[in-house]
Amino acid sequence: MQLCIEGYRSHNKELYQAIGSAALYYGDLLLGTRMVKNIYLDIKLTKDLKKKEKAYGYCHIVDDNLSKPREFMIELDASMKYSFDQILTWLAHEMVHLKQFVRGELCDYETGRVQWKTRSYGRVQYDDQPWEKEAYRLEGKLYEEFEEWYYAETSNT
Repeated sequence: MQLCIEGYRSHNKELYQAIGSAALYYGDLLLGTRMVKNIYLDIKLTKDLKKKEKAYGYCHIVDDNLSKPREFMIELDASMKYSFDQILTWLAHEMVHLKQFVRGELCDYETGRVQWKTRSYGRVQYDDQPWEKEAYRLEGKLYEEFEEWYYAETSNT
């Protein structure tokens, strides 16, 4: 995975390294080592994203090829009031959406309709969206696995 991390708090070496390691770890788990090699990901850390956009994170396709996207931007709220744990959990959530786009499970149309696997959806309450249910179901598990691996790795060095 080609990875770029920029924006608010990106000069915090500890946060920068944790986000980079987590993105690579989540990518390998969700996509596999072969597929993840073809992904380009820009992670933008934003101050007060939740206040401005009413969300802790977003995953955007920035690729021209919408049928097989490989270029993405994930935007995360990196405000000082949030812990690394929270930011890395939100990253896990957005990486699940990246996986959904890459594998063709989720397609967001300009008309406002969304294709999830074999079913098309119009307006659906956020909490009822199956792609969000999957992301929430996996985010904690992904973060816990990463945390265990990462702190074992960093304590050995």
